[in-house]
Amino acid sequence: MALLTGCADISGDSTVEARKGGSPIELDIGADGTPGFLLEDVELRPGVTVDLFVNVFGHLDPRGQAKNCQFAVHGGVFAAASWRPYADALGEDACVLVTDMPVRGNSGLPEGALFGDLDLFDYVTALEEVLGRLHQRKIRPRTILGHSMGGTLVQMLQQRLVDDGSSLRKRFGIRDAILVASDLPADVPWALGDSGDLSGLLQAFAVDEPGLGQLFEIPVALWPAFYFTDRDNNVVPGALTPEEIEAGGFNALGEPLRAIHQLNGTGPFTARPSADADLFEKGTRLRAIAYEEDIYVQLAESETLYRHLTGDSASHCFVPVLGPDAVHVLQFSNPQALVVAIADSDDCHY
Repeated sequence: MALLTGCADISGDSTVEARKGGSPIELDIGADGTPGFLLEDVELRPGVTVDLFVNVFGHLDPRGQAKNCQFAVHGGVFAAASWRPYADALGEDACVLVTDMPVRGNSGLPEGALFGDLDLFDYVTALEEVLGRLHQRKIRPRTILGHSMGGTLVQMLQQRLVDDGSSLRKRFGIRDAILVASDLPADVPWALGDSGDLSGLLQAFAVDEPGLGQLFEIPVALWPAFYFTDRDNNVVPGALTPEEIEAGGFNALGEPLRAIHQLNGTGPFTARPSADADLFEKGTRLRAIAYEEDIYVQLAESETLYRHLTGDSASHCFVPVLGPDAVHVLQFSNPQALVVAIADSDDCHY
């Protein structure tokens, strides 16, 4: 799964010529020059819409083979470009599709509500709508990945579909889900989240942005301290500088403060989002990638999450990544390590 094959090059005129007599796939070009799909008027809730851009990192197959692409979900205060280093590390035949959530990267401002009014349910609706529109274009990835908050969104999407009598497999044909340093649902104990310490931290970085509403913003100058430090509070080898983070477009202005409170069960929310036990018991195989030096989620907590979601008490598809640089954003600083972790677990089953 890690090394994808059979993809056609993206041409300069934003059209991918299909092989074996297929039809070309026409692509839009984002503001930063990345090819992809501009999906207009995605409805997040009644009366609230937004234009979302699905970035294509790597090469996109002809329509009949687009299932070889991976669909990735970025984390909170990140942008779609945060998955670009991973796509690059996969090699020249990689195909990774990543949607910029509102007000970052190549996506737009919501209409009908302030950005700060959005919550995680709106983001889940966005993902459901994007996957549906890609299916209409015969682009049907079989793998979904979610990093950090993106892992929570993958869980929430599966939960919504299951509650409706469907699933990621039944609705979208997704056979593999990979959680990467995922945040934890209410059903799994979380030392940091359950301590109550996050409330003050979130409020310390709450900003009222004119025209956008209340946001949670982490100044890029503080990213090394937030994301590239180990459990002993040391900046790890390979950490990116603030200048490199901005140049890569990895960061977003911020997230709706409401959504971040919801993610952490703080502010107006009394609990984090829930995920049923055995949510990925069958249909879509789940793997959980966790990092030894992650200061937000401990290895044991990630393993408990995996067991909760799969019912696999032997942790066959739980993948700990060890090493002094294995921090929450290892996909930025050492993306090859994530590629290897996923490839080495490709034959796991439960």
